[in-house]
Amino acid sequence: MGRKPNPERRPEILRAVVDELARTGLGDLSLRPLAGALGVSTYTLSYQFGSKEELLRAVLEFVEAEQVATARGAVGDAAGDVGAVVTAYWNWVAVPEHLARVRLVFEALTIPRVADLLAGDFRARLMSAWVDLLAGDLVVAGMPREDAEAEATIAASALAGMLLDLLATDDRERLGRAARRLADQLRSHQLSCRAR
Repeated sequence: MGRKPNPERRPEILRAVVDELARTGLGDLSLRPLAGALGVSTYTLSYQFGSKEELLRAVLEFVEAEQVATARGAVGDAAGDVGAVVTAYWNWVAVPEHLARVRLVFEALTIPRVADLLAGDFRARLMSAWVDLLAGDLVVAGMPREDAEAEATIAASALAGMLLDLLATDDRERLGRAARRLADQLRSHQLSCRAR
């Protein structure tokens, strides 16, 4: 009988799973080929994650945490400058390896076979994270909450559309200009509120 997998290896295996899925995508997610690509057994993946659904949830939580850490780091560095948050995130996403991870989130939300594996609250949380982050800074600047949520929703939707455009066209120059414009618009709203 073989040794049991070490549960302390989970973070290492999860990072390898994220890297592999960022390379291959989620369309044909199956534990056997994934395990083979990682050089582990399907038993190891099942032991570490329980099921394909739990593995997918762990992958998306990992990617979400990376993005949130990037955005929160920008908030800390920029003393609440909402435009700097957008700029820092766009600079992070411009790195091809990071964009490949973001693609996983789009796939998880849009491929029915994959999206059906995720609980509705998890999908909603993935979509609302940016709205909450951006709206918080606008409210602190003095914008009424409803207005802040509307502006943050527009900005988050613009970012999502720009990411989809980047995945489709790889036009980093045009989309970089658009990201800077979005950051400037948010910063302008924020400064306007502070000036009142």
